[in-house]
Amino acid sequence: MTDWSQLSHAYGSAEDIPALLDQIASEPSPERWNDLWSALCHQGSVYSASFAALPWLADVANGDDREQAVSALNLAGAITWPGAS
Repeated sequence: MTDWSQLSHAYGSAEDIPALLDQIASEPSPERWNDLWSALCHQGSVYSASFAALPWLADVANGDDREQAVSALNLAGAITWPGAS
């Protein structure tokens, strides 16, 4: 299990990321995806929490919701290849 409080994102501690992931999973919206993107890949920078979120992003990308899969793949791509964003 990931100890998000030990990780960081663009705005500090990543302890808020699990709640955001849960919100996106239950009620996805462009605003929530934007919040996640801003925290994990702010202006092309990545953080320890960015890499910790990759398994969750992979699960979403493997799901049935095409729109959410595209969002997850775009963010995962930006995290793994930050120079391309």
